[in-house]
Amino acid sequence: MPYDYYDYFTKQRQNERFTETAELVRQNLWSETINFRLSQRWMIMEDILFNRLYRSLR
Repeated sequence: MPYDYYDYFTKQRQNERFTETAELVRQNLWSETINFRLSQRWMIMEDILFNRLYRSLR
């Protein structure tokens, strides 16, 4: 029975529509979430730097 699923998924991976959809999901969904996380980390780092700069100038 597990081999049936394996054959099914290998056939799906060879399907052109499946590969196009998977590529679109990788490009759009994953890149947006990664960019969002990176921008959040940068904003936190920016706040830390501004606080340190304020303390040192004060």
